[in-house]
Amino acid sequence: FLDEVKAKSDYINDKLSAMDGVESVSGLGLMIGITLKDKNASDVVKAALDKGLLLLTAKTKVRLLPPLNITYEEIDKGLCILSELIK
Repeated sequence: FLDEVKAKSDYINDKLSAMDGVESVSGLGLMIGITLKDKNASDVVKAALDKGLLLLTAKTKVRLLPPLNITYEEIDKGLCILSELIK
C-alpha cells in the first residue's frame, strides 16, 4: 500500500514540476505544496472549486491533500484542471 502511495506521489510531483506556472513543489507523500510563479494561491483555489477540484492554501502555496487511495485517473483529471488554472 505504501509503495503505491510513494509511486502516486512521485507521479504527481513529476507532472507538477513540468507545468509552466509552477515554481516549486514540496511536501511529503501525498501532502504536496505548490509554489506558483505568477498566480495567487487563493485565486487558484477558488477557481478550482468552481471546476469541482478541492484544494487548500498554506500561506502562499497551493496545497494538495488527496486521499491515499486516489486513482491515477482521478489524479490526471485534477492535474488537468490545475494546469488550466495556472497557465
